[in-house]
Amino acid sequence: MVLLLIRGDNYKKIKNALADIHRHGKLTILGKPRIIVPEAADEILKYILGTIKKPCKRACLVRIQESAPKAIDRIRKIHPPAHIVVISEKYEPYYYLMRDLPKMPVLKGFYKSKKKEKEKNNDKQ
Repeated sequence: MVLLLIRGDNYKKIKNALADIHRHGKLTILGKPRIIVPEAADEILKYILGTIKKPCKRACLVRIQESAPKAIDRIRKIHPPAHIVVISEKYEPYYYLMRDLPKMPVLKGFYKSKKKEKEKNNDKQ
């Protein structure tokens, strides 16, 4: 399980990126996306990457079931409309974020797509 830090100009782009991750990237989102303070998101990014080009205006965190390498590979293929950073146990902020995640406000307006009827029938067979 890893965390995705999604940074964008507005929540609409962040929600589109989440939908892309779920639908096209086929990554399993666990729980609900949580809003994180943009300044904190920038600090986390500085810790992981070293420097940032542009501060973000909005940010959220979401847990996914897949491993970090698999998540990175799938996200690279879909080109979402927001900046996405994969945070694994390898990084120190991961544990603090996991601890604080339940305390963060929920990002409203994002809903996981339901399986289509055809996919349900294939799963039963």
